Amino acid sequence: MAKHLPRALVAALLALAVGAALAGWGCGGGSGGGTSAEGPVASGAQQALGTLTPWRLFGRTRSRIHYLRAPERLNPPLKHLWSFNDRVLIEFPPAVAGGVAYVADKYGNVRALRLSDRRVLWDIQRSHREVGPPSDVTAPVYLRGRLFVAFRGGELVAFDARDGKIIWKRNLDTHLESSPVVVGETLYLGSDKTNLFAINTANGRIRWQYNAASPIKSSPSYRLGRIYFGDYTGTMFCLDADSGKLIWQTDTTKVPPFGSGGFYSSSALAYGRVYAGRDDGTVYGFDARTGKKAWSYETGDDIYGSPALARVPGTPPTVYIGSYDHRLYALNALSGDKEWSFDVGGQVPGTATVIGHTVYTSSFQTEESIGIDVLTHRKTFHYPSPGYTPMISDGRKLFLIGYFSLHGFEPK
Repeated sequence: MAKHLPRALVAALLALAVGAALAGWGCGGGSGGGTSAEGPVASGAQQALGTLTPWRLFGRTRSRIHYLRAPERLNPPLKHLWSFNDRVLIEFPPAVAGGVAYVADKYGNVRALRLSDRRVLWDIQRSHREVGPPSDVTAPVYLRGRLFVAFRGGELVAFDARDGKIIWKRNLDTHLESSPVVVGETLYLGSDKTNLFAINTANGRIRWQYNAASPIKSSPSYRLGRIYFGDYTGTMFCLDADSGKLIWQTDTTKVPPFGSGGFYSSSALAYGRVYAGRDDGTVYGFDARTGKKAWSYETGDDIYGSPALARVPGTPPTVYIGSYDHRLYALNALSGDKEWSFDVGGQVPGTATVIGHTVYTSSFQTEESIGIDVLTHRKTFHYPSPGYTPMISDGRKLFLIGYFSLHGFEPK
């Protein structure tokens, strides 16, 4: 019956039902506050300035929503200010804090770049650091003056963000593709040896580990005492963050539409749901408390990027995700219905981000990154520098991550 109702009415009815059942679950970074997909509730002045939590980790918040509520002026048109050439692939966005971008590249180099003048404050080259053999990295995480970086070869390192000195390092003896998330004094990340690790941020010691059925290439997400992640054979997990005890697991290959894909996409949390894309092109919404599949949507090709979640004023709660079928999808986060899609012109390999009312995506085939207005569904920005997670912001300026470059923009 719902198929014949107006989409706006369906969304409204679902919103009421979900709100009644899951009141207070909300979304965003931090362990408290906030009921919208924009991080913790901030003061009116903070919201007006767009200075909610900056991009200190992959996804911006520990719920990995990839969204920053921002003032109108941060939407296109934008003025290009500068470019910084790293000369090596920057697969993941830098961690931005205190006017500094902490960049980790595919060769395992880590550097601190002051954004005001592009001065490199410190630079740890792979040949000069004592953190094992050369290896590419996952996304860096900044917290309280420390930078945490997981190297693909298995090393997890805590750096002093002021000078790049190593505080501690630990070899986890496994292949790492999962970007860490830090909650309080604990860091969580997955591994190719199927373990989800909880690690003490003070000394690198393992607090606990959970053994999944297959490699964990996705990045774990956190909300209200729970850790969520998917493995590479299609099972989504929810663990107690303190103990590592399993709360629920859902094997998506055993529920409609079945299939055999796995999760490279990291989970994003909002509206009482867990969202992720399976690499066979199926997007899922799960009930965050029970793990029951709420909905699924099949795109036309593979998905390797993670979903962005946003409730931009004038739009319903929305999941934004790109597919190798050349399209960026905007799916209703409550019903799973397609609100709209945009033909990017080439395969979309990475993760979309939403800043203000603009969603950014990219394709290496078109050789550009673009911005699409989520209200009009029209392209309002393009720049000839494609990347995996093309645009982030500190609430004042925007930073585009190209294949091996970083570009600064400000409102015109």
